[in-house]
Amino acid sequence: MNIRNILAAGLVGLMVASCADNTCHIEGVVESAQAGDTLLFARMENDTFVPTDTVILEEGGKFSMDKPCDPTVIASYFFFNKQSQEAYSNVFFIEKGKVSMRIGTDGNVSGTENNALYQALTDSIYELHKQMNAIYNVQPKDSMGMPHPGPDAESQLIALEQQASRLLEENVRKHIGKPLGYFLLLSCYDLFEPKDILELAEKVSADYQDSPALQYLKEEATKSGATANGQTFIDVAMPSMDGGELQLSEIIKANKLTLVDCWASWCAPCRAEMPHVVALYEKYHKQGLEIVGISFDDDEEAWKKAVKDMGMTWPQASELQSWDNVMTEKYGVTSIPYTILIGQDGTIIGQQLRGGELEKAIQEYFGK
Repeated sequence: MNIRNILAAGLVGLMVASCADNTCHIEGVVESAQAGDTLLFARMENDTFVPTDTVILEEGGKFSMDKPCDPTVIASYFFFNKQSQEAYSNVFFIEKGKVSMRIGTDGNVSGTENNALYQALTDSIYELHKQMNAIYNVQPKDSMGMPHPGPDAESQLIALEQQASRLLEENVRKHIGKPLGYFLLLSCYDLFEPKDILELAEKVSADYQDSPALQYLKEEATKSGATANGQTFIDVAMPSMDGGELQLSEIIKANKLTLVDCWASWCAPCRAEMPHVVALYEKYHKQGLEIVGISFDDDEEAWKKAVKDMGMTWPQASELQSWDNVMTEKYGVTSIPYTILIGQDGTIIGQQLRGGELEKAIQEYFGK
């Protein structure tokens, strides 16, 4: 998952459990809830949350529950407010310690180590995204009503997103031996190179080493290592926008440097990055740079309109099957925008590069 996928999946706040005589006591309040409303709980099994409990809220939205302590359990809650039509969901860790939690728009948790660490991380991530939204929402809109950031705004947005990514990476590495680190690794593994994922997986707590979710992650990392930097690219063929077939190997052989750009018309970060990609094409195409746009769209009309509106004059291809495509299968692409730089000899020289980092890699290649 990328950062937005992680946040959408539940990086909103946390709740925790306290323990006395091997019993965890969870208590808190759901904002704007009514007596008789229900709060649902689930626990993570592999990579899926399975429902376990239903709690009936008391007057003022208060609730409490006693559960056997299990420091390896990663759980979640879900509440739907019928009056406001708002839904709140969250991830939390069941571990020793007294719990006090508030569920709502600005939910908060105090209590145990992993929950406190996760709450601090969540607060920091959301502060960065508030800054991003403030920049993004004041940008002029394109013909599809999507904000169209200028170069300065684009640089600010990329810098903030990179800061958020670094923060997530740091927390994974720092807390990999804790339940928090394990959960974050499963949630944002796409921030790491395959070799780093395999190294981090070995540091995960013994409590999770046999989990199918971790085993799957290790298998995928091993497979992705085949397309890591320094490896030879894997050839793919896809339907091209002109009605023919785009063969990646043919384009790579014909150009000094090829940039494979995975994107979609519905992807806001992709659209925000595209003016920079257009500028790179105009600057380096005559030196031997070719770009191949591979869309994760499933709407042909929206795909073609976005290509035209954003001035993407390079070859375009798409299976028009959203995430069910050859790039996900062969290259393990799980988030977009996703870039792959490939030299004329077929060697992969860079991946997931954006903004200034992407241009620096292109400059260095042509400067050799």
